[in-house]
Amino acid sequence: MASRPEDETRNVLVSAVLIGALVMASSIALLFLLTSNIYLDAYYTIGTFFGAPNTAAAGDLAAIAFGSDPQKFAEIVGIVVVDNLSNIIVISFVIAAVLDIIKFTDLEQIINQFKASRLGDHVIVCGYNEVAQELVAKLRKKRIKVVVVDHDKKNEEKLNLQKIIVISGKFTEVEVLRKASIENAREIVFTSASDIDNLIGAITAKRLNEKIKIITRVSNDEIRSKMYRVGVDMCVLPEYLAGIELGEQLSRIMKVAK
Repeated sequence: MASRPEDETRNVLVSAVLIGALVMASSIALLFLLTSNIYLDAYYTIGTFFGAPNTAAAGDLAAIAFGSDPQKFAEIVGIVVVDNLSNIIVISFVIAAVLDIIKFTDLEQIINQFKASRLGDHVIVCGYNEVAQELVAKLRKKRIKVVVVDHDKKNEEKLNLQKIIVISGKFTEVEVLRKASIENAREIVFTSASDIDNLIGAITAKRLNEKIKIITRVSNDEIRSKMYRVGVDMCVLPEYLAGIELGEQLSRIMKVAK
């Protein structure tokens, strides 16, 4: 199973913490072997990692080093260098984790949710397909505020390019409809080819907003009767409407030909 982006970010953060703790413990232990002063060693090492003032500890270590043989001086200097280098490594890991979080955070989705939360008297279109595309285009021409709910990433990208507010997720879920500000919407349209999904969405929508007008696509007569019973205001069969429109167009063409 492929790991999720948030899992990878968590692994980076955990690695940074473990590496930092390991290097700190090792530095304290090595300094203790040289100085026999656990408090001084811990104060210096922790201060180095967290950027705290450790001038006194550094001075004491320098006095110990200069007052001893060159070998001890070299060992202490080596530990000081390792402390600072490990500090840089840990900071690098943290920066990498932060960059991962920024990378995998869908800023457009956050912006869309914020925009949707400020809307009122708008129309929510659930499921983006050819039917929804035509509907959204007509609503926008009439300057009607629209929010689209869809879980297909490709559709989200298209809608974002068109500056259309899109909420990512399944319209059958309560939280997704709330993100679309269903409590303040005037109408909701379900355009999915799945009658069952449209029925579940309609039931959910009615539970969240009793006053909202519900229009849904449907193909099965049995499901249609159930939709009306749960409070759907209009059931539409796009294929039927397309047939009527096609018939009207043919009639016009034939009249012109005569």
